Amino acid sequence: MLGILKALTEGGRITVQSLAARFRTTRQSIYRDLHGLEAIGIPLVGDRSGGYGGSLRLAPGFRGTLPLAPFSREEAVALAWAAKAVEGHQPFREALATALLKLQGLLGRREADVVTALDGSVGGWGRWTKDVTAHRATLLRLVEAIVARRRCLVEYQAPWRDGPRKFPYDPYRIRAVQGGVYAVGRVPAYPKDIAPLAIERIRALEVTDETFGVDPAFDPKRYEMEAFGVTWEKPMTVVVRFNADQAPFVREREWHPTQRLRDLLDGRVELTFRAGGMFEIMRWVLGWGNAAEVVRPPTLRRGIASILHSAAATYPHAVKRLRDRGRVR
Repeated sequence: MLGILKALTEGGRITVQSLAARFRTTRQSIYRDLHGLEAIGIPLVGDRSGGYGGSLRLAPGFRGTLPLAPFSREEAVALAWAAKAVEGHQPFREALATALLKLQGLLGRREADVVTALDGSVGGWGRWTKDVTAHRATLLRLVEAIVARRRCLVEYQAPWRDGPRKFPYDPYRIRAVQGGVYAVGRVPAYPKDIAPLAIERIRALEVTDETFGVDPAFDPKRYEMEAFGVTWEKPMTVVVRFNADQAPFVREREWHPTQRLRDLLDGRVELTFRAGGMFEIMRWVLGWGNAAEVVRPPTLRRGIASILHSAAATYPHAVKRLRDRGRVR
């Protein structure tokens, strides 16, 4: 109800349908809350007499004060924790710091003291993250395009091209994945493929007046479940076995939402998950060095073996010395 009242005080075209979409509820719930607002003395006016069939607004001359929704202690700590957990190169890091100060001004003394204490006692840092702080304007334009379903004209510098390329782009979502920020959508010329764009590689972006429809086959939850990283490819069943000394570290984390763990008799642990993105999965497996063995699929196993063979060829003298000492076979 407070959210509805705030929306009405901000003006603009407000309808029951838009409120239901904004608060992710039913129109019946919105009607009930509107009647509740009228019951406590908030005068509402609709376009059609006797109902809320058209646009809604506050009655002319109403000058009521908007009450504040109180934060619980846990909610205040959750917001402060989220602000502290944001990695240093994320786009709105500086704005979070000032928002945290404003949050403290809205809290009761007890809650504000907890937030102040947490601000000085919790910290962290990010590694291997992309610096997208200079791309805030691009992100905001993308959000505008996603909300309004507006096609964009993008100038994009792919790492394998000599220069940037311009093309129309329909943005569906923005995703923060493994230290990077990506737009996820489709290029109209390739309607069957999901095209992730790294934000820092977008050289220019224009939101056009042309609208687009989101492909009904696109399921963001399915995307999250089937992709290992950013790339959405046909999922495959991946089985990797880890040495016994690395097994505790493997068990501590969720590497993919579909993962299953199986303890082996020799102390090793077997990790199974189903996901797509061959390049990203290979890069992750290689990060474990000789502590990880791919069992299947065969294409992934062969790919890992080929890369390791090539890597050994990069250090021929070191490999020879180790072989002479009996360290490698």
